[in-house]
Amino acid sequence: MNFKKIIYQLFYLRLNKIKKYKNLHKGEECIIFGDGASIKWFDLNSFSDIKSITVGYIPFHNDFKALNCIYCFLVEPYWFYPLVKTTTEPYRYIYNHIQSKYRLILKKYPQKQFFINFSNYPVLNGKNINHIFYKLPNSEFITELNSHSINPFHGSFRASITLAIYMGFKKIYLVGFDYTHTPSRNLHWYEKGEGIINDQENYEKEFLDIAKKFINIVTITIDGISTKVDYMTYMEFCGKQCKFKENTEFIDKKHLDVLKTWKNYSI
Repeated sequence: MNFKKIIYQLFYLRLNKIKKYKNLHKGEECIIFGDGASIKWFDLNSFSDIKSITVGYIPFHNDFKALNCIYCFLVEPYWFYPLVKTTTEPYRYIYNHIQSKYRLILKKYPQKQFFINFSNYPVLNGKNINHIFYKLPNSEFITELNSHSINPFHGSFRASITLAIYMGFKKIYLVGFDYTHTPSRNLHWYEKGEGIINDQENYEKEFLDIAKKFINIVTITIDGISTKVDYMTYMEFCGKQCKFKENTEFIDKKHLDVLKTWKNYSI
């Protein structure tokens, strides 16, 4: 028996609470917001009519309140500990100022449900905290992913789609997942600039090929297309032109200063 299975069995009762979300939104549509640079072209008020899920730092956006957001995901393992290991060389442990600021979001929106990795359980739990780890009970989707040796919780992209399928949504719109665009671009919406056009032709191809058997996926682009999933431009979805804004126009300086403490971000 591997380590993950042991942990899951030891904390089965707590982790199994996730089953209350099984098919809770059967037949509904939702929007999943990522942290891609394309967010800088979009007015979040245009997406307020549909239930939404956010991943990453969208709650730091000034227009976050305009969204009909019901769930927030931040699934990075061990992210809510005071010290975190950097992801590029030279590797070292630094104080995680970002998680301290995100904890304020948890307190500010007690009516929203937050999903975090179970590795954070010793330092973060509460009534609006849901821990995810390893698998979901009675999930045909995860069973198929496992048969292809695909980890459903490796990164926020997979985790958000996996949970949307588990919750029974029939269709999801991806906003700010720029690697699903053609052409795609890197950088995040809270970083400076328009991002750099790059090639992500095979981005999550195997995962998406399986996911599309279970749910209809549409990605919202600035003005381009997608070869990974179905797509609509912002104009087609919202009926109005998109317009680029720099990060300072929709995120407070106090949040930018905190994000700036992570050395890989170009704030």
